[in-house]
Amino acid sequence: MSTELTRAADAAKIVPTVTVTVNRHSVTFHERKVTGLEIKKTAISQGVPIQLDFNLFRVEGVGHLKQIGDHQTVELHKGEVFRAVTPDDNS
Repeated sequence: MSTELTRAADAAKIVPTVTVTVNRHSVTFHERKVTGLEIKKTAISQGVPIQLDFNLFRVEGVGHLKQIGDHQTVELHKGEVFRAVTPDDNS
């Protein structure tokens, strides 16, 4: 196999990651497009102390939150911030 083909094959194996923040914890994803539920599941698997029934929000500037539903697909971007809160939290 030529060197160029080997490099191309190695490059195809590399999976880019995206790291975001969920409740002040770094969470790394191997896919850019995920659902709100996948964000919560991945955060939990990486030690973020939340539960699946928490409401998920994308932080969009100071004091601006956009709710992300469990089945809603979003595209993740490096450094994005999410907040997950209990369903009865009225803050």
